[in-house]
Amino acid sequence: MPRLNLGNINPHVVEAKYAVRGELAVKSEEYRARLRKGDTSLPFSEVISANIGNPQQLDQKPITFFRQVLSLLENPQLLDHEDVLLNGLGYKPDVLERARYLLKNIGSVGAYSASAGVPAIKESIAKFLESTSSPPLSTLP
Repeated sequence: MPRLNLGNINPHVVEAKYAVRGELAVKSEEYRARLRKGDTSLPFSEVISANIGNPQQLDQKPITFFRQVLSLLENPQLLDHEDVLLNGLGYKPDVLERARYLLKNIGSVGAYSASAGVPAIKESIAKFLESTSSPPLSTLP
């Protein structure tokens, strides 16, 4: 199987820039400054930065489930205070269940894992894909 290198990748990919501070961001700041100064000649009244991959800036609620599970994986001792998690901090029972499952099967986070992936996580993904596939994956060539 051929390997990817700079010579065989589409040149547009090679030249792509991650421009958080690129031309678009600079122009949007110029428009914001004009609006703050009361400029009414623009055909809009606000600038929305939708180019930076921060959906919470656009009022999307954070994906709480993943954040809460990760908080428990990072600090498993929190699981010793289930009552506080559920009743005081608004964690849902499935968050605690997922965190316990992952800790049981991976031990901890922050350390190296099997290079091909953690078997329990791979099995969980396979089961999910199997349950959502039509036809079932097992029938595909």
